[in-house]
Amino acid sequence: MTRPRVVLISMYVGHKGVPHAGGRYLLELQRLLERETDLTMLTVGNRLNHESATKPGVPRRLLLLGHETGLGVVGKAQNRLAAIVETRWRHRRDPGMPFIPFVVGLLRSSEARAAVREADVIDLQYSESIRLVRLLRRLNPTARITGTFHDVMSQSFSREPQDSPGERRYWQGVAQRSRGHEKAMVARLDEVLVFSDKDAELLGDPPHTVVHPPLSAGDEPPHPPAAEPVVLVVSYLARDENNKAALWAIDHVWPLVREQRPDAVLRFVGGGVSDQLRERVAALPDGSGVVLAGFVDDLGAEYDAAAAALVPVLQGAGVKFKTVEALCHGVPVVTTTVGAEGIEGDDLYAGLADDPMALASALVAVLADTQRAQERSDRVQDWAQEAYGRARFEETIRGTWQV
Repeated sequence: MTRPRVVLISMYVGHKGVPHAGGRYLLELQRLLERETDLTMLTVGNRLNHESATKPGVPRRLLLLGHETGLGVVGKAQNRLAAIVETRWRHRRDPGMPFIPFVVGLLRSSEARAAVREADVIDLQYSESIRLVRLLRRLNPTARITGTFHDVMSQSFSREPQDSPGERRYWQGVAQRSRGHEKAMVARLDEVLVFSDKDAELLGDPPHTVVHPPLSAGDEPPHPPAAEPVVLVVSYLARDENNKAALWAIDHVWPLVREQRPDAVLRFVGGGVSDQLRERVAALPDGSGVVLAGFVDDLGAEYDAAAAALVPVLQGAGVKFKTVEALCHGVPVVTTTVGAEGIEGDDLYAGLADDPMALASALVAVLADTQRAQERSDRVQDWAQEAYGRARFEETIRGTWQV
């Protein structure tokens, strides 16, 4: 059987040791495509992706487009113009638009254009890539073009802080424009992939496929009731919404927990710790119980030692991988409604609330009776490992290749 020729376009690259959940999803997707298709991956040639390209797990044929060096006068002028547009337009007026240097690099690269024209399937990851569907359709009218919405950006923009009339006008305008772009994107795709039916509804409920991220290896052991009162927060802290969530938890939730459990520990695990968060933790009094662990090599050991996992996010959109990962590891989860969005199951959480007092009370209840909290989590773990396992993920993705 002929292997399908697939072009995977993402502005980020997965690799072994990638510090964020979206990158781990890409790594699993890249592995599947590399194993079963003739894969070419296109991404933006920024510093981060050049570093990623040297690490294990990246596709053999990876083209980095944009920001090229060694060009003539015209090429350097194009790079400069792309950078200006990126700064003055994309970041200010239309944060969801494609990366301009990538578009310039794609149009400039005969190798990349040839891969697109010869592809049977063009797989677009994240909204920034899906916005390219019109251009890609012109380059290859016959390819099957699929788009995976990791989140719905119009919802994410609408949840940005709007504490002043100016901020409200700005973010409402960005969200409205984003909804228009989403409608146009969906209409041009052959296959719409989302992580939950909730996201499909936000996109206008088009024909779609729900793909569950492969967040379970299937071999996570049962989680024993924890010996120590450790509350774990796992997230890529460089993301603005995760940084804000961490600060909010420290200021508004954790003091309420410590009033009743002065021995409890709040442990932040994840790369990209901001200076703001680091300074906030450093300013806490001795014995606050807050620990910035940063990136760790063995995340499984962190889950094994935790009595509860806290997901305190109040912004953003889409399924929160950090919530699913904790469920797959059998850890009792206390989360906000944003942290639980799109994860469809019954009685999954040890606590579900947006009020700091309610979240703190749920955490204290888990710490007071870890055995009882663990009984629910054991049932949930079996469901989560099956729903978010590799076998189901691979079966779903293979179905999108039909041409």
